[in-house]
Amino acid sequence: MRKSVNAALIQNEETTEELVGILTAISVVSKRLAKKLATLEKPPDEGRDEPDGTAETAVAHAD
Repeated sequence: MRKSVNAALIQNEETTEELVGILTAISVVSKRLAKKLATLEKPPDEGRDEPDGTAETAVAHAD
């Protein structure tokens, strides 16, 4: 009987550790997505046409 109790406790600890790891990973991904969404909601700064910060420059052609 004692062996089954110890096995159950070990399995419970392993399951708990696995759940903590999964929830931590979900939290990290959620934080990254929230940051990306926040940058998409901001209006682009002057001179920055792209959300990734790259500026598109227009070249004037004299005809």
